[in-house]
Amino acid sequence: MRISRIKLVNWKNFKEADVEIKHRAFIVGPNASGKSNFLDAIRFLRDIVRQGGSLQEAVRIRDGVSKIRCVAARRNSDITIGIEVTNIEDKPEWHYELTFNQTGGGIAELRAVVKKEYLKNLITGIIYIDRPNGKKESGYLLEFTYIEQATVNEGFKNFIGFLNEISYLHLIPQLVRDPKSFLKTSKGEDYYGRDFMERILALNKHTRDAYLNRVERALRYALPNLEKLGFKSDEMGVPHFEATFKQWRGKGVKHQEKLFSDGTLRFIGLFWALQDGTKPILLEEPELSLHSAIITRLADVIYKLQKKKTGRRQVMVTTHSYEILNNVGISAEEILLITTEGEEGSNIISSALLPEVKTYMQAGNPIGDLVISRTSPKNIHQLTLFD
Repeated sequence: MRISRIKLVNWKNFKEADVEIKHRAFIVGPNASGKSNFLDAIRFLRDIVRQGGSLQEAVRIRDGVSKIRCVAARRNSDITIGIEVTNIEDKPEWHYELTFNQTGGGIAELRAVVKKEYLKNLITGIIYIDRPNGKKESGYLLEFTYIEQATVNEGFKNFIGFLNEISYLHLIPQLVRDPKSFLKTSKGEDYYGRDFMERILALNKHTRDAYLNRVERALRYALPNLEKLGFKSDEMGVPHFEATFKQWRGKGVKHQEKLFSDGTLRFIGLFWALQDGTKPILLEEPELSLHSAIITRLADVIYKLQKKKTGRRQVMVTTHSYEILNNVGISAEEILLITTEGEEGSNIISSALLPEVKTYMQAGNPIGDLVISRTSPKNIHQLTLFD
């Protein structure tokens, strides 16, 4: 299953957005245009349904409705996230839409409140959620979505399961290197580094070893001196990577993750995350700290690791990299271009809608040069004149 369409209204940078998404999506845009915030709309829905999650919790960890709402919102201050989910046969199966705002203020606590919630199975035509739809619901009940309530979601469990299994990777190497970070991990934390080692440890040994062997084989191409990559817990129960490198004495020298470079840790994290799971994965700038020769092959690596027994896994990537996008295997439909509209927020479209793209690609040019050039700041050539 994959997300085939996203609709946003008043979500962070986006006053309005409505875009189709393929199995592989590369999200490109200027700094601070909303690339991460676009992915965060998907994470928001996942945060509602995951264990310990709720609408109130998803809003709280984003510092409240007022911080989520687009600053360009005027007459309509409601926030909407809508998605269409396509099944493994590539047929649209679910349509879900959530509109919310907040209530309270003054001495009353600010609380998120549902303005509209709608879920329809597009194959059977059954509407599972349609609220409030003229029905009276107490203010307390409107503080909860139906998708977070186990007692009412029996008929759409696979939709909830799909949202719950969406994963995210923006690995911060220093959090992996610090053993204390493992002990401080909080429930449900993302792949920022702390949770990374815990997730690996939680896998059964057979699966963990299979993933590790594939990462090791790939890593040898980037680190020719690598002999072995292992994973084990120390006497305190804290898990560690252990890499064995060739040396002139004949015996390999062993290093734990504390001595790994940023690029090595991010390489391991990327390859691991792409293997772990079948539902969509959201990747933040996977090119960071990697050699350009590796970056040029990332699109091919992603394509290869997308293939699962259950079908192709959806991968969404934010990037600024020419090297990633200048891959002839990437289609214009796979690149989503974010443009800033001044005080009116950001807009996102498929790069296939750009009038010059067809001519550009027919001439044999990689599309990366074109889309990256469109995201460059207009006056960047004057950067050295900042004094």
